[in-house]
Amino acid sequence: MSDDQSGAAKKKQSNPRRFALLGAAATVLAIINMSTGSEAPAQAVVILQYVALALGLFALVGGLVMMMAQK
Repeated sequence: MSDDQSGAAKKKQSNPRRFALLGAAATVLAIINMSTGSEAPAQAVVILQYVALALGLFALVGGLVMMMAQK
């Protein structure tokens, strides 16, 4: 459980830099994936690409907001 003498479980802290970094990486990869391609993908693939892009941007902005709130 925990190494604490009180026996209470410690809450794991989230790392906002990790969120921002993963969001930026997901956004860049989604943009690269959408911009390179020799033929038009199926509509379902396009929807998934836009969802991945939106979630990457959401994680990037959320990580930046969390970093600003810590200071």
